[in-house]
Amino acid sequence: MKSSVWVRALIVTGIVTVAATMVGLGLWQLRRLQERRALNAEIRQRLAQPPLTLSGQDLDSPEQLDYRPVVVQGTFDFANEIVLSNRAYEGSPGVHVLTPLRIAGSDVAVLVDRGWIPYMAAAPEARVPYQIPAGEVEIAGILRRAQPRASPFLPANPPLSPEQPRLDSWFWVDLNQIQVQMPYPLVPLFVVEAARPDPIRLPLSGYEVDLSDGPHLSYAFQWFAFAAIAAVGPLVYWRRSRRRKS
Repeated sequence: MKSSVWVRALIVTGIVTVAATMVGLGLWQLRRLQERRALNAEIRQRLAQPPLTLSGQDLDSPEQLDYRPVVVQGTFDFANEIVLSNRAYEGSPGVHVLTPLRIAGSDVAVLVDRGWIPYMAAAPEARVPYQIPAGEVEIAGILRRAQPRASPFLPANPPLSPEQPRLDSWFWVDLNQIQVQMPYPLVPLFVVEAARPDPIRLPLSGYEVDLSDGPHLSYAFQWFAFAAIAAVGPLVYWRRSRRRKS
């Protein structure tokens, strides 16, 4: 008799623990939703600001300039251009071309994501036809923070040092690593170029900022549903078993 009481107590404890854990996960997803909405509101506010003119001077609080519209003048240094691998466009594999722009009137440069080109054109010699325009240009876009690897399951940039050969293909915009192989200082942000007037000229420039709520609300509903099943399911099963015995 005592053993059956203990078994029932353990079963009830397990059910309550599982249900409470799932409720906790649902509440966590709701908190993530609130955080994402707050971040989206901040990004919208930054995107709505007038463009900042990048002069190469020291930037105060670079992290506060993420997603800020920007205009910068300078000359592209195609000799130190790199690419970001594993970038697709409408299902086609390719790369993004990142070219240093020597900022006019300064001794620093800013890395500019000029857009997508197909994978077959990713090699340095194949990119030569896209290395235009020459001379001083004005680039409009948005500033972005460095983007080091976000997960250990994603590919990592190889480690670099001044003694190692130059690396042309990268997975992430890790400005600290990229700086190692650059002959001049880089601004601690990079520019994603806005769409150019010619929408079919390679590289295909432009950006889309995801300001959706993401999957957090649906995930929260799923966890709450799982919690309800975990709590109610055993009770329904127990009542049906009692009825069959009766």
